[in-house]
Amino acid sequence: MGLGEFLSLLCALLWAFAVIFYKRAGDHFNAYEMNLFKSAFVLLLMIPTVLLTDGLTIPAMSHYQFWIIMLSGFFGIMLADLFYLRALQLIGASLTGITGSLYSPFVVALSLLFLGEYLQFWQYVGMILVLSGVVLVGYRRKALAIEHPPIRGFVYATLAVFFTALGIVIIKPVSSELPFFWIILIRSFGGFITMIMYGLILKKSLSIMHVIRAKGGHWLILGAFIGQYLSMMVWIAGYKYTSASIASILNETASIFILILSWLMLGEYLTKRKILGVIITISGVLLVLSINT
Repeated sequence: MGLGEFLSLLCALLWAFAVIFYKRAGDHFNAYEMNLFKSAFVLLLMIPTVLLTDGLTIPAMSHYQFWIIMLSGFFGIMLADLFYLRALQLIGASLTGITGSLYSPFVVALSLLFLGEYLQFWQYVGMILVLSGVVLVGYRRKALAIEHPPIRGFVYATLAVFFTALGIVIIKPVSSELPFFWIILIRSFGGFITMIMYGLILKKSLSIMHVIRAKGGHWLILGAFIGQYLSMMVWIAGYKYTSASIASILNETASIFILILSWLMLGEYLTKRKILGVIITISGVLLVLSINT
């Protein structure tokens, strides 16, 4: 397993923790409040991070590189996270996780379109195994009764997955040309600024300080720190050190980590079907890694 593959799996684990925290925070805040707060929170954390790692020197970059990173923040933070957080509230973590299985197909298709990346035949087989395992884990017939029908939640979740994939694929070429932490800082700034613009256009409150004192605020802070600050660094680093297609398939294992953490932290029942799904997913991951080495 190379560095990029390891980081992609680590990203999935960190995101799984964050999803549990965001789900709990969603009982107290709406999606707009959560996304605005976490965007500001991560931006504030990234400023001293860049100063400590790269100093005050602004790296030389073209206008194209700057605006493509800003655009990635708009797609991957403002739009994707806003849709994802709303989907969590509407259809819950399990059904949102099922829709999340579209992530690697989106990235593979976009990588083929924008980057000219190709997978080998057995890597496509591995991707299908990963998707099959994730769907098997998340499928629950009774869960469809959460909404009648839960179409809007699925649409939001699908849009979240697509914009997440688009946001990472378009900065793949830039990730090898510019300092790593500056990319994350500019991307975070792009997400925050567009969230501010969104709030101004819809005349929503831009106040976020009440989140810190409100009930459930600690879950949002934990989710933002682990799921955005730490996870985003590991996520982009994974794409820097391996192909976008491979990284996206390994990122799919987040649904499996969510299942395990829900069992350990929330006491949710672990069925034979879910265990089978885990085995199928792990088999797909091992197949992708073995062909990649």
